[in-house]
Amino acid sequence: SDDRIIWIVDGERYLAIDDRDVPTPADWVFNKSPFFIILNLAVGGNWPGPPDETTVFPQTMLVDYVRVYQGNQ
Repeated sequence: SDDRIIWIVDGERYLAIDDRDVPTPADWVFNKSPFFIILNLAVGGNWPGPPDETTVFPQTMLVDYVRVYQGNQ
């Protein structure tokens, strides 16, 4: 539906959010205009925290493909 986004990784449902998961309906912008998908490999940040001596480098992200479904499901 227009009010839900589901992420599936390796055939397993990883995350789902919908318009009820945002503070106000106006914050749900995904059914109002086109948007872009950004695939980002970030190291550090608020979660899980800054890199330390246990952090493995170099980091890599391998993406075979991204499939987008649109419509009522």
